[in-house]
Amino acid sequence: MNQRAILKTIFFLIILAYASLLYYISTHRTLKTNPIEDWQKFELAVRDGAIDKAAAKKALPAIMAQLETLARHYSFAYGQNWIFPVPGYDLSAIAGKNGNLYRPDIVYGSSPVKGYDFFDGNNHGGHPAHDIIIRDTDQDCLDDRTNKPVAVVAVADCLVLGTHTGWQPGSPLRGGNVAWLYNPNLQMVFYYAHLDKVMVKPGQLLKAGEVIGTIGRTGFSAEKKDSPTHLHLMVLQYQDNQLKPFNFYTILKDSTK
Repeated sequence: MNQRAILKTIFFLIILAYASLLYYISTHRTLKTNPIEDWQKFELAVRDGAIDKAAAKKALPAIMAQLETLARHYSFAYGQNWIFPVPGYDLSAIAGKNGNLYRPDIVYGSSPVKGYDFFDGNNHGGHPAHDIIIRDTDQDCLDDRTNKPVAVVAVADCLVLGTHTGWQPGSPLRGGNVAWLYNPNLQMVFYYAHLDKVMVKPGQLLKAGEVIGTIGRTGFSAEKKDSPTHLHLMVLQYQDNQLKPFNFYTILKDSTK
C-alpha cells in the first residue's frame, strides 16, 4: 500500500471515529434533571389540579423532550406487533361492540366536562379508552375459570414513567392503582388503570408482553358493584406538543395473543 493510500485510510478512520463520537454524545447527552421524576411530579400535579392548564401545556414539551433523550439509552423494537394487554383474553372481552365505547368527546362519569383533555386531570371528560372485562362474576379480582389473578402486560416495548398505588375505597381518584408507560418510537403514552397489584417501578424498561400488574377494582367508579372488573387502557399520542387520545382498537385486532 503506497503512502497516499495509507493517509486516505487514516483520514477515513479519523472521520469515522469523529462521527461515532458525535453520535455517542447525541444519544448519551447529560440530562439536566431526572426525566422520570419530572414526569411523576408533573402528572401528579395535573391529576390533582395543582398546576393550571396554561402552565401545564407550557411545561409538557420540555418534559417529553427529556423523556425522548432518556429513551435513547435503551433499545425499543421497531415495527413490532402489539401484544394483547390481557393474556388469555381477546377482542371479545372489550366492552361494547367493535370498540364503540371508545368515546373521547362525551360527558362521562362523575365529571361535568365534555370531552377528554389530559390537562383536566382527574376531572377530565370523555372515555378515550377501551375497557377489557375479565371473567369475575363474584368480583373478587380472580378469573372464574382459573381462580387466579389476571395479569396485564405491556403491549409494546415501554419505559415505565410512573405508578400510583395504595388506592383506598372512597377515594375520588378515578384511575385507582395505575401505571403510565412510554414508547418513544410510537410517541405514545400508555395508561393502565383499575389495577389491583402494580409490579413495575418508574424507570424500568419493559419488553412487549412483560407483566405490569394484575387487574383489580380500584378507582372511584370501578369499585362500585355495577361495574364489571376490567382493565381501563388508554393510549395518548404525543403530537403537536399535546397528548391526544389515540384509538388503538384496529391495532388490537392484529395483536399477538
